[in-house]
Amino acid sequence: MRPYREKILSETEKVRRFDNSVPDADLEWHRDLQDRVVEVINGNGWMLQMDNQVPTEMVSGKSYFIESKCWHRIIKGNGDLVLKITESKSEEDQNESAFVLAADKARDDGKKEFEFPKGSGKMHPVTIKTDIDVDENVAYEEELRESLASLLEKKKKRKKSKKRRKRKAPSKDRKNPRQYDAPQGSERDKGLDAAAAAYAAGDVKKAARIRDRMEKKARSKKGFKSKPRKDTGKYTESTVLESKEQVSTLINDIYEEIKLDMVLEELETRVDEKRKRKKKSGKSPKGLSKAVKKSLDKKADKRCLTRGSVYAEFRKGLSAYLSSGSRKGMTAHQWAHARVNSANPSKKWATVKKRKKCPKKKKK
Repeated sequence: MRPYREKILSETEKVRRFDNSVPDADLEWHRDLQDRVVEVINGNGWMLQMDNQVPTEMVSGKSYFIESKCWHRIIKGNGDLVLKITESKSEEDQNESAFVLAADKARDDGKKEFEFPKGSGKMHPVTIKTDIDVDENVAYEEELRESLASLLEKKKKRKKSKKRRKRKAPSKDRKNPRQYDAPQGSERDKGLDAAAAAYAAGDVKKAARIRDRMEKKARSKKGFKSKPRKDTGKYTESTVLESKEQVSTLINDIYEEIKLDMVLEELETRVDEKRKRKKKSGKSPKGLSKAVKKSLDKKADKRCLTRGSVYAEFRKGLSAYLSSGSRKGMTAHQWAHARVNSANPSKKWATVKKRKKCPKKKKK
């Protein structure tokens, strides 16, 4: 089996495709009967090594001349390699082709000698090409290692650039939901913008300090009352929204949560120092305290929801508290619990999921 697929264009031109899955062992040292020009149509990191020479990278769009009967090989890179090969077909080349073919056949059969021309009794030794001796070519080994390391470094940088995502700083002109009681330009609006900006910049602790200070101030005012969400525990799969007010409230909630979800994933990627000390502080592997988990487990079991999805919903509430805001006087945990209470699989913004089998209720 040849390590490539080939399409013949003409008597002297052909296109070869080397698949990325081809084993390195199949890319052997070999020689060709005719001079040829090899043009690289597509390839990344593949190398061409001539006899007793350091490998050179095969760059797309460039052509390489390979002299007839010169030992050479290809070293695998990334992705597929596509080559256009143009050969020279002289009479002399054709006359010598039979000799080289006979030599290659003898080598494949494991013979040390072969007869040519057939029936003449003349024996010729089989030349087998091996890799360059390491002891005599230390410089070659070092250069090859450096070139391969450089290619791997480029590959890593490309992967990192794809994974790296920047948080967008919140717009100063953004409008807060009416229930947040933060009109445009007000002191509360500026505080929410400052917390969101700190969170977008990656400073979660600063965002938490700003939000905590704001809500403590709101709770300390005379006449403060905590208002629960209107939709808490209301919506189920069979809910029918009859009034315009109910529809408007639901639309506003969905819009709010979609907006918040844009930054929720970022919170998951941040590693808090407290999580590293989970055993000492008595926290669970995912950063929630045992008390919080116990409370969430009860809610999940009572509503027949998976515990993991309820934990995820709670974390989204914590993130939303920092990145978008809340009603006056709410703490981060209160806001997160409110989100869990109002979340339902029928809501587009919710992440909670129904269990396949609900837990049995304990008999009183």
